[in-house]
Amino acid sequence: MKRRSLTPTSCAPPSMAGFYRRASARRPFSERVVFRRGEREVHGFALNISLGGLRAILDESVGLGECFEVGLGDEGSRSGRVVWIQEELGGAIVGLAFLDAKAATREAEAPLDVSSRSCEPWARSK
Repeated sequence: MKRRSLTPTSCAPPSMAGFYRRASARRPFSERVVFRRGEREVHGFALNISLGGLRAILDESVGLGECFEVGLGDEGSRSGRVVWIQEELGGAIVGLAFLDAKAATREAEAPLDVSSRSCEPWARSK
């Protein structure tokens, strides 16, 4: 098993202790998901979801920092970036941060249109 993450591994100074804390609670979310980027589709199954992101098991591996439009069953779709990967035989377990997470935390009730959001600032070259 190999695990990679975009989160810094060093200890944060005391003034930053709350910086990496979750803004909202996770809830179980058992739905099929499809990660789409251009013509590529990666299928999987969601394990849990929060306002800030999603944890899912995917049928194939994806790259750390890659951005996708993610179909979430009846919940619609959202744009997100892969922030951690745990590689497994035949796929991966991934953590995806939603690109609209700050807006979703501020306005949890309002529907969000992420179709115009760009992932380019976060995309990593291979």
